[in-house]
Amino acid sequence: MTQVSRGIVYVAWGGDHVDVARRSAASVKQSNPSLGTTIWCKQGDDTSGFDAARIVPDGLKRPKVNLLGQSPYDETLFLDNDTLVRSDLGSLFDLLRKYEICGAQVILWHRPRHQKPIALELPETFPEINTGVLLYRKTPATLALFDDWASSFAASGMKIDQPSFREALWRSDAAFYVLPPQFNKRVFEASELIWTDAPKPRILHLELLRPQKNRILRWLSNRIR
Repeated sequence: MTQVSRGIVYVAWGGDHVDVARRSAASVKQSNPSLGTTIWCKQGDDTSGFDAARIVPDGLKRPKVNLLGQSPYDETLFLDNDTLVRSDLGSLFDLLRKYEICGAQVILWHRPRHQKPIALELPETFPEINTGVLLYRKTPATLALFDDWASSFAASGMKIDQPSFREALWRSDAAFYVLPPQFNKRVFEASELIWTDAPKPRILHLELLRPQKNRILRWLSNRIR
C-alpha cells in the first residue's frame, strides 16, 4: 500500500513573516519530527528551517486562497505563520480517515463582521471557519472547494477571506468536521492563566505571535512556548 505523505504548509509574504513561520515550523518538528514542512514565499527569502520551499506566483491578492490545493502532501495541515504547535498531531491527522477537511469555528461568530454575505444569506448557526488552521486531504471535493473559494474571494472584492470560505464550504460536498478549539487557540480567559481543567491547547494561534515592532510586545512574544 502506498504510504500517505503528511505535512504542514505555510504562506509568508516578507522576511519578517518567514521568520515567524520558521518559529512555527520549529515547534512542529519538536513534537512531530516525521511531518514535512513547506513554505510558499518570495524569491530570495531565507527558507532555512523548512523541508521545502516554493515561490508565490505574481499577482495573487491573498496567496493562500489560491495555493492550498497545490500542497505537496496527500494530507495537509495549513497553518498561519502566527502559530505554535504544542503536542503530537497524529490524532488530528487521523480525522482524515473519515473527513476530507477540518477547521475550527471563529470564536466571536456572532459579531457583524463575521456575518458578511457575498452571494448567500446563510444561517448564523453556520459560522465562519478560521482559515488560519485548516486540515485537509486532496480529494476531488476539497480541490473543488478550494477552486470555489478562490473564485468567490475574487468576486467578493474583500480583503478578508473567511466570508468567501464560509460560502464555498456551504456549497461544497466535501465531508467537513469542526475541530475542538484547542487546535486553534485564539484567546485565553483570565481564569485559564490561574487554573482550568479544560484540555491544554494543542495549537496556539495568537496575534502576539505575529511580527512585532514594539520591543515589549516582541519580548512577550518570544516568551511564548
